[in-house]
Amino acid sequence: MTPSYINPSGGARRAAALVAAACVLQVAESLIPHPVPGVRLGLANIVTLVTLAELGLGAAMEVALLRTVVASLVLGSFLSPGFLLSFFSAAASTVVMWAFWRLSARFSSLGFSIVGVSVAGAVAHNASQLYLAYLLLVRHEGIFYFAPWLAVSGVVTGWLTALVAAEVLRRPGGAFSSSVPAPAAAAAPRPAFPGLAPEWKIAAACALLLLAVFAREARAFGVLALGLLVLMAATRLPGAAYAGIFRRLRGLSWLALTAFAFPLLFTPGDPLFPAWPAIAREGLYAGLILAARVMLMGWIGFLLNVYASPSDIAAGLARLGRPLSRLGFPAGRTGEVIAMAWGELPSFSARARAAVAAAVAAGGWRRGPLRWSVGLAAGVIAGMCALGGTAADAEAAAA
Repeated sequence: MTPSYINPSGGARRAAALVAAACVLQVAESLIPHPVPGVRLGLANIVTLVTLAELGLGAAMEVALLRTVVASLVLGSFLSPGFLLSFFSAAASTVVMWAFWRLSARFSSLGFSIVGVSVAGAVAHNASQLYLAYLLLVRHEGIFYFAPWLAVSGVVTGWLTALVAAEVLRRPGGAFSSSVPAPAAAAAPRPAFPGLAPEWKIAAACALLLLAVFAREARAFGVLALGLLVLMAATRLPGAAYAGIFRRLRGLSWLALTAFAFPLLFTPGDPLFPAWPAIAREGLYAGLILAARVMLMGWIGFLLNVYASPSDIAAGLARLGRPLSRLGFPAGRTGEVIAMAWGELPSFSARARAAVAAAVAAGGWRRGPLRWSVGLAAGVIAGMCALGGTAADAEAAAA
């Protein structure tokens, strides 16, 4: 049943289709191992890039931001550290791509192709993620040792995503649909506080995140952690919820270890062990504080996803944005697009699987792995978003 606050419009249905397509790609990419922290293929950025080319900055920004929200609801990571980095970096990347696109259109002598635009966006995405990780999490200059690796990966992944985006734009009939056929699916019941609206849950989670970001003492982190444990016990969360949160926190271990290692190895001070003068007591304490901050922020974000269903979060975000409506913020449309995109994820996932199956069955990889991979990715994206698309349409687009 479609939530009561949704009154679908054509533009919102088209946006929901784009968000759903980008979300499927982002969730699929999250399943691919990435041994170097922060280095991703950026598959979802293909949808943003094509949207920018066809519909302009406003639509591209909407897709870039809302797909991070919907993907975080799928992965149960809304308001976690990974979500915050992805959300703000997606905004920075989209603005940079738009700026390069406009410069290329106004000054043709600059000669920025779609490859140059995509590479600029990918490098900006990685750079903003690195700087945000420094500001919010690690807070040690040693993290910028990752900068060369992230710059090189941005060039490579930006080039690859540009090849796919160019292939999608070359396909006849346009890249994306203007409608999403099915309404949002009903969500399973979640543990809840009696009478507490979802917008208050989101506001409370944001307040706790701010406390975690600005806390400096170990005792503050201990008090926050104890408060979360009391909250979970008071609301009688089942054992499965505890296990699920623990599994998600384990996925943040690489970031926590990174936050711990840089201060430990690069902070001068009194040696902790005579045999290892490079490791100082101050570095150990700073590393423990930073690692605790990462894990606590993840705990808060994951716990919100336990207490609020995706449809609750969509409705809460819409209500929180209502005071900004006078400034032009489309609060109602935001909740509408999130809920419709969420309801369409199963359909779009089926289209993506059908497109992949058709491309694999057709073969052709022997003609060149890169060319075949680009064609496969373009076929999957076009197949997901074909007007009135079905799984059969996805197979035809990928063939």
